[in-house]
Amino acid sequence: MEKKSLTNFKKSTMIGICFAAFLIAFAAVPAQAQQITVNLNAPELVKGSTVYATVEIINVTDLDAGQFDLSFNSSVLEVVNVENGTIEGIKIPLQWHSIDTNTLRVIFNLEGVTGISGSGQIARIGFEVIDEGEGDLLISNGLLGNIEANQINTNWGVTTATDVPGSTPGFGAVIALVGLIAVFCMVRFSKR
Repeated sequence: MEKKSLTNFKKSTMIGICFAAFLIAFAAVPAQAQQITVNLNAPELVKGSTVYATVEIINVTDLDAGQFDLSFNSSVLEVVNVENGTIEGIKIPLQWHSIDTNTLRVIFNLEGVTGISGSGQIARIGFEVIDEGEGDLLISNGLLGNIEANQINTNWGVTTATDVPGSTPGFGAVIALVGLIAVFCMVRFSKR
């Protein structure tokens, strides 16, 4: 009787330890926030046509202001228009100027302090394709600010699949690993 009670106590203790490890792992891994991403979608270039590159934003929260530079090959492309974007139906009022013959800077500051959250387009930049060749469109020097005048951590300039950063194991992988350890512990100690 005493031996059975001691065995049950060991099993219960090990299950408790595995459960505690699960809780510690759960508490140690912060909730994964959605990554704020700005993508530059470049059009196919056809000499003699007007094309639009779009600057899209995904998963932003409380956006209030921002800026970015857009570089391009000025022997192939000529800027003809910069159009305001919209995020969740709210217009993004843009101002822009040329930094040099190959770069323009776009800035915006939203009215009031309510901010915008969601996904949409920051801007549409129209180009006249004046010659054949590569457009060399590149977004850089990006900066977004929230309603508290803090910088928003953002993944800038993803234009192709090769630019997408590799994914890291998320919260689901941690839960699966801890669950596997807990099952292993229970199976191992149930056989004793």
